[in-house]
Amino acid sequence: MKPAQIYSQRPPSAQSFGGLTVPQRRYLFGWREAASATGIDSVEDLSRRPWPECDADTIIGVFRSGHLLASWLIVGHAGTWAVAFCGDGTVSHSVDTLADALHLVCPVAPVLIPT
Repeated sequence: MKPAQIYSQRPPSAQSFGGLTVPQRRYLFGWREAASATGIDSVEDLSRRPWPECDADTIIGVFRSGHLLASWLIVGHAGTWAVAFCGDGTVSHSVDTLADALHLVCPVAPVLIPT
């Protein structure tokens, strides 16, 4: 297994998303619910993994059904977000919100999650 694959694997711990605000978490989970129809299986907080030389505030792995490794990494730092496309190694331009970053992965309207 390549070193980059080790970091993008699902962690054994539960999802936490402690670096997100409550509205961001609700949006993320609603987006995941809507995106499941397109083959997105889960989103997981990868922020606690030992990333080399990384000062990101939040790292979210987005996993497709049947895939062991994340297909996308959504990275938040200093109030901006970017998406790393793991399949081809490209990185998006920076965007202002988590919602904008999720839209780059899969442009679906999130299911409303009750407060």
